[in-house]
Amino acid sequence: MRKILCLLVGSLACTPFASAQQKVKMDLQLQSYLRMPHPPGEEVHLYVHGDAGEVGRAVHLVGGAVKMAMPGLVAARVPVDRMHELAAHDAVRSFEFSLDPGLALNDSMRVKNRINEIHQGLAPLPEGYDGEGVLIGIIDSGMDWRHPDFRDEQGRTRVLKYWDQTLPVNAQTPQPYNYGQVWDSTQINAGLMTSVDQPQWFGHGSTVTGTAAGNGLANGRHKGVAPRSDMLIVSARFSGNFRASVADAVKYICDEAEALGRPVVINASLGTYLGSHDGLDASALFIDQLLQARPGRVLVCAAGNSNNFTPYHLRTEVGADTTFTWFLRNNNSGLGYPAVFFEAWADVADFQNVQYAVGADRSSPIRFRGRTPFHTIAENLGTVLVDTLFSLSGNRLGVVQYFAAQRGGQYQLQVLLAQPDSGNYRFRFMTTGSGRFDVWSSTQLSTSNMINSIPTPATFPPIVNYVLPDNDQHMVDSWACSPHVLTVANYYNEVTYTNSLGDEITVPGTEGDIAVTSSKGPSRTGLMKPDLAATGDITFSAAPLDWIAQLVSTNDPRLSEGGMHLRNGGTSMASPVVTGAAALYLQRCPNATHTEVIEAIRSTVRSDAFTGAVPNNRWGFGKLDAYAALVRSTQAPITGPQGACTGTEALFQGPEGMSTYAWSTGSTTAATALLPPAEVSLQVERPSGCTAWSDTLQVEAWPVPATPTVNADATLLSTAPTADAIQWNYNGQPIPGADQAEWEAAATGEYTVTVTNAFGCAAESDAVLVLITALEEQATDRVVAWPSPATDVLWVQLPDAGTGQGELWVVDAAARVVRTQRAVAGTQPLDLQGLSSGVYTLMARWGDQQVQVRFVKAQ
Repeated sequence: MRKILCLLVGSLACTPFASAQQKVKMDLQLQSYLRMPHPPGEEVHLYVHGDAGEVGRAVHLVGGAVKMAMPGLVAARVPVDRMHELAAHDAVRSFEFSLDPGLALNDSMRVKNRINEIHQGLAPLPEGYDGEGVLIGIIDSGMDWRHPDFRDEQGRTRVLKYWDQTLPVNAQTPQPYNYGQVWDSTQINAGLMTSVDQPQWFGHGSTVTGTAAGNGLANGRHKGVAPRSDMLIVSARFSGNFRASVADAVKYICDEAEALGRPVVINASLGTYLGSHDGLDASALFIDQLLQARPGRVLVCAAGNSNNFTPYHLRTEVGADTTFTWFLRNNNSGLGYPAVFFEAWADVADFQNVQYAVGADRSSPIRFRGRTPFHTIAENLGTVLVDTLFSLSGNRLGVVQYFAAQRGGQYQLQVLLAQPDSGNYRFRFMTTGSGRFDVWSSTQLSTSNMINSIPTPATFPPIVNYVLPDNDQHMVDSWACSPHVLTVANYYNEVTYTNSLGDEITVPGTEGDIAVTSSKGPSRTGLMKPDLAATGDITFSAAPLDWIAQLVSTNDPRLSEGGMHLRNGGTSMASPVVTGAAALYLQRCPNATHTEVIEAIRSTVRSDAFTGAVPNNRWGFGKLDAYAALVRSTQAPITGPQGACTGTEALFQGPEGMSTYAWSTGSTTAATALLPPAEVSLQVERPSGCTAWSDTLQVEAWPVPATPTVNADATLLSTAPTADAIQWNYNGQPIPGADQAEWEAAATGEYTVTVTNAFGCAAESDAVLVLITALEEQATDRVVAWPSPATDVLWVQLPDAGTGQGELWVVDAAARVVRTQRAVAGTQPLDLQGLSSGVYTLMARWGDQQVQVRFVKAQ
C-alpha cells in the first residue's frame, strides 16, 4: 500500500500544472492551448471575468482589445504570448475558454430556430414534440433511404411511399399521372427500389430531407427538426412541364396522407425563376386548392438563391414617351437554337393601352438601326404576329414573333427572334402608351440577358428612356408567390466548422445575417414574400452513401466530423427547417388548417439588428421562432375585469370558435361569471385538435360605498358630499346634470341619490317623496298662465313689449324641453296634449324680457 501511495504522490509532483493549493485562473483547456505552438502575433479570443472597467484596462495594457463588455464580464482578444501577464493582473478573476470546435450542422440550426425547446417540451408546452404521427412530404431530387438517419431503431425505412417521376412507365407507375414508378415501405425494406438521389444534384434531396426529418442515428449528430416523422418522397422530374409535375407531386402526397388519415407538411426546395411570379398560374392554383381542401395540409418552399445574379427582373412603367430595354441573343437558349426570347407579364388592366415593338441597335458605335411596327395586345391575343425587322437601309436583321395569351386576369406576351442574323446587335423591346409590365429573363435561365450597363446620355441621347433591370422580385415562381404557402429566405447559420479531416473551415458570410444569395420579393402582385427566414448557409445533413464514399476517397472538406453528413446551404436548406417546425405544430394540432399554421409561424417570428424593421422584402416578417409558434398554440386568452363590486358577478369571455370550453367555474360555454374574490382560468380544445389554457386570473372584490341618505328641506334635497361621483334620480331615472350634493326638486315624485366610488361601485339611497302642493305667485302684470291645474290647454297672456313675435317653452322636472311655440303679445292657447301629469315650467321670452312661470298639468 505504501508503494502505491508513493506512486500517486510522484505523479502529482510531476504535473506541469499548478498545485491544488495555488489559485488558478486558467483552466486546463486554456493552459493546453497556450502550450501549443503559435505564430508571432497570434491572438486568443476568450472571456474574462472581473470588474469590466478594470479588466478592460488590463487587456489594453497587454496589447489586447475589448470586443464586448457587460457587468462582470469582458469579451476580449489578447496576444497569446502575453496571456500569462494578463492572468497575473489583480483585476482578472478567471477566464472562459473552450477547445470545442464550432460546427455548422443541424445542432446549430436547432438552436437558432428554437427547435430544441420543442423537443424538450419546455413549459408552457405540455410535452415534447418530435414529429411522431406526422408525415413530411419531400419534393426534390430524391433521397438515399439507406442512410441511417432515415431509418428507425430497428433499421426499417421511415419512407412510406417513394415516387420517382423520372423513371419509365411500368406496373408500378401511379395513376392518374402515368409516369414514373412508386415503391412502398415493404418494397423499400426488401431492397427492391431502384431509385437514387439524382446524381446531377449532388445529394440535394437527401440533405433537404435530413434537415426536415433526419433522426441522427448515423452518429448521433445532425438531427433534423422532426426526427420521428414518417416520409413521403417524390423524386421530381425537372424537365418538361416542371410546374405541373410539382403540382402532381403535391396531389400525390396529399392523397397518400388522406388515405393514412394523417397530417402532412410538404417541402418544395425547388422551383423556376421564370414565369408570372404572382401565384396565379395553374400549378399554384391547383396547389392552393389542395391545401384548402382539408385541414392538416401545409406547403413550405424555398424562396430561391438568385439575389447575386446579374439583374434579371424588369419592371416598366409605360408612359407617353417610348421606353425601351435591350435584350441580347442567347446562343444556348432553352429553345435549342440561338435566339432572343423573353416573356412579359401584366394584369389585364395594366396592358390594354400599351403598344409594343422590337427594334435593333448596332453595338459599336451604338446606333439605332430600325424597328418593327407597334402592336397592341388586342390584335395579338391568341395569335402569332410575325414581323421582319429591317434596318433603316433595308437590310433584314431578323424575324420577330409575338404571341399573347390571357390567363384569367393576366396577360402573357412572348417575344422571339429565332436565330437573328447577327449576335452583335442589341434588340430593343419598346413600349409606349400607359400601363406596366414585368419581365424575368437571363441566360442563366436559358432566355436572354438584359443589358444593365448603359452609355451616358451624352454618348447616346435616347438612353434617357432606357429602363434598367433590377434585383427586386427575384424569388422563384408559382407556389412560392401564393398566399397559402410559407416561402422561406436563408440566413447564415454558421460560417466556421470542423470537417471530417479535423480541419477548421471558414466560409464567407456573417452568422445571423441574410445570405447574399437569398432571393427577395415581393410577388408581382405586391404580396409580401418571402414570409420569413430560417438558417440555411451552412448546415450539415444526411447525404447519399455512395456520394459520401466518393467524398471520403478524395478527402473532400465538405464532410462533417463522423463522415456521414454533408455541408449544404441556400434557401433549399432553410425551407425544410420551417417544414419541420410546421410538422411539430401539426403533431400538437393535427387538424390545423394551413392558414392557422402560417399565422402561428409568421406572428411569432423574431427580429434583430440584421433583419431591421420587418416585414421587408429580404426577411419577410422575420426569423423563425419555432418554439414561440408552438407556445402560441397553448394560449387561450380570456378577457374580463380585474375585479367586481362586492356581491356583483364579474363576466369573463374566452376565445370564440373553440370546440370545447372548461372554465374553473364549471361553465362549458364561451363566457362565465363569478362572484369575487376568486380565481378564474379556462381550458379549451381548439378546432385544430390541440388543448390550450389561459392564465389564472385573480379577481378582486371591490368595496361598495355606504348607502347614502337624503335630507329634504321642502324641495331642497341634499346628501353628504363624500363620494367620488353623485347622481340624483327622479322616479328611478337619472336627472341630467344633477351631480352635486344639493338638488332643487321641481316636481312631485320620488327622489333618490346614487353615489359611486373610485372602483365604479355604487350605492343608492332610499327614496324620498317630494309633494309640491302650491305654486309660487307670479307677477301677473307681466305674464299670466291659466288654469292651473291645466288639462289640454294652457292659456298664456303676454303684455305688449313693443316688439314682434317671441317664443314659449315648456320644461319638465328633468329640465327637458317638451313643447315649444311661437308667441305674441296678448292672449294665446298653448297645447298640452300628450304631456303627462306633473309640475312644469313655462318659459316665455319676447322682446328683451324673459319670464318663468310654473304650472301643474293634470290628466
